Amino acid sequence: MTHRFAVVLGLALAACGAQGDAIPPAGSTSADPVVSTAVPYTDVDLTSCLQMPDSAAPTADACPGFIRTALAPTGETCSEFGGVLQPMAAPIIWSLDADADGEPEFLFDVTQNYYCDGAPSALSCGSLGCPVFLYAGRDDAWAVLGHMNAEDVSRADVLAARGGSGYGTLSGGCGGIRPCEELTHYTWDGSSYDRTAMVVRGHGVDVSPGGLWTLAGDTPVLSEPVAGAEVLDSYPAGTQMVVIGDARDAPYRYVSPCNVCERGFVATDALTQEASP
Repeated sequence: MTHRFAVVLGLALAACGAQGDAIPPAGSTSADPVVSTAVPYTDVDLTSCLQMPDSAAPTADACPGFIRTALAPTGETCSEFGGVLQPMAAPIIWSLDADADGEPEFLFDVTQNYYCDGAPSALSCGSLGCPVFLYAGRDDAWAVLGHMNAEDVSRADVLAARGGSGYGTLSGGCGGIRPCEELTHYTWDGSSYDRTAMVVRGHGVDVSPGGLWTLAGDTPVLSEPVAGAEVLDSYPAGTQMVVIGDARDAPYRYVSPCNVCERGFVATDALTQEASP
C-alpha cells in the first residue's frame, strides 16, 4: 500500500537525551538507542471522515482508511445509546515508523477524535482512557499491530530493533514530557506489540498480569526497589493493591495502590495474592 501521507520523524536525539537511561527488555544487556519519535499527524478532516458514506471508496486523499475502520462500530455504539457521533475540534493522531521501512504507522483512538453528543458515557473507557491502537497499511487494507496505553502515546519513541525483526520497541510515558520517571516498553513478539517492561526511576520492571494483592502488614510504598528508599506513602494491613510488575534486580513488586495514588515499590514478601473467586 502506497501512502501519500508525509512522515515527519523526530530524530532529535540530542534534544531528547537519546533515552540513554532506558532499560531494555529482559535478556538484553544494553539500552537501545532511539531511532525515531512519534509526531502529531494533523492532515485529517475529521468532519469529512464522518460524513463519507459507507459505500465510498477509502482513499488517502479523502480520509485515512484506519479512521474509516474505527468509525463504523463507534457510530453504532453511540446510536444505541441515543447519541450522535460528532468530531472533536482538532485531530489527535500520531505517526511513527515502527519498522523503519519509510512508511508511517499511526496511533489512533477514535474516542480522542470523536464524541457521542447526547450520550457521552457511551464511549467512556474509565479514568485511564481508551487504548490507542497502532495501525499499519498492509497491501490495500489496514492491520492493527497492537495498542498502547493513552498515557504512553504522546511523543512515543521507537527504539532500535533487535534480532533483525524490523520492528523496534516502542517506549512512552509521562504525556511525552522528558525526562520521564516511568517509561513503558512495548515489544514486538513477531505478530503484535505487547506491554512487557518498564523503566521506573532508572529501575527495570518486568510487566506481569499481577492482579489484586493484599498487604500482609502495615507497609510503606517506596520510590525505588531498595531498602531505605524514599517513602511515597504508607498503607495499613489488608490494603489491596494492583501489582503491575516485578522489579528486575530486587525482591520488590511495582504496585498501584489506587487510580489516583502514586505508584511505587513494595517488598515481595509484604504481599499476599487475592484468592480467585
